[in-house]
Amino acid sequence: MPPRSVDIVAAGPPSPDLYDPAAPAWALASGLAARGHSVQVAFPGPKDGPPPPEGISAAPFTPVTAHLGTYLGDAELARSAGHRIRPTADVVIRDPAGVGALGHRASRRGVVAFVRTLAADAVGTSPPEAPARRFGSSLFSWGERRSVRRLEREALAEATMVYCSNGTLKQRLHDDYGVAPERLRVGLATVARGPEAPARAAGRRTLGVPDDVLLTVVLPPVDPGIPGPGALAVEAFRRTRPIFAGTRLAVLGAGSVSGPGIVSVPSRDAAAITAAVAAADVGIALPAGPAPDPGLALALRAGLATIVGTDLELGEGSEKAVRRAATADPGELASVLAELLADPEERRSLGEAARTLAQRFDPVRLAEELETTGALGRR
Repeated sequence: MPPRSVDIVAAGPPSPDLYDPAAPAWALASGLAARGHSVQVAFPGPKDGPPPPEGISAAPFTPVTAHLGTYLGDAELARSAGHRIRPTADVVIRDPAGVGALGHRASRRGVVAFVRTLAADAVGTSPPEAPARRFGSSLFSWGERRSVRRLEREALAEATMVYCSNGTLKQRLHDDYGVAPERLRVGLATVARGPEAPARAAGRRTLGVPDDVLLTVVLPPVDPGIPGPGALAVEAFRRTRPIFAGTRLAVLGAGSVSGPGIVSVPSRDAAAITAAVAAADVGIALPAGPAPDPGLALALRAGLATIVGTDLELGEGSEKAVRRAATADPGELASVLAELLADPEERRSLGEAARTLAQRFDPVRLAEELETTGALGRR
């Protein structure tokens, strides 16, 4: 299709942290630019911030809001972003969709919204309070959740097409927010291609792991000090370690893990994760919920045999590319981990299929899909 003028509203400036909320938007911007489109990214941030990727125009702005740090402030931020939309824009993309409407400049064009999570789900998740305050707190949370859902509906009503990260979220957007099925699509989050992977030996030197031992990596986000996926992976490793002499575990995105054979890597940027997965024999990726995350995408690109949870949605044909284990049972996870560590042929077979599956996270592929569906054209 002929080049289009595309404005993207992101949550912030470009960041090396793959888990930054703005990372998918900047990755998609790179994919659209690679396809020859004129791309501008508007975001709240300083004018002297990090430079944008090649081929992308940055439009930082200072949000005008009297409610900084609240969802109402986020809605006011959306209106501030709407003023930065170029008059020549053919389409506006919001990633993440956020809350509140962008305004008439966006509504006069096509708006594509990417929904990763629902803001209303995060309301009222603070630690338990004393019984005497619980009723009042619950009532406040109910009112706040209702207000946030109204603001989310404003953002969704403005969109001509809504992409969501999994089928479960797609169904909720239809049932709870009234988004028509013809406006809904499921699409995995784009992940920037990142740096070239180092050789296996070089990655192991970075981690301080010998070349002749088996290595498992736990992909972020993870907090092994809190019961959940991180602690589960560490416990599974401890159960398998006596079977495999010298085996090691690298926990990425966490700096406080200790124990025999365990290495902590606090960084979550693309270079650190790419080096770690290039050095590994097996990966464990247990993101919360059904949506995959950036670390998993990099592991699949590297052809790493990776264990994921049973509820993770990766689309048709993914079962030959990953192994699944229940995320509530360290014994089952340890069993699956031991099977993979003991079977290099299965690791090779999974790795080949993983590289194919990883193409679904490619920014250029999503840009091509937006062209094919007509999302980049005028309404």
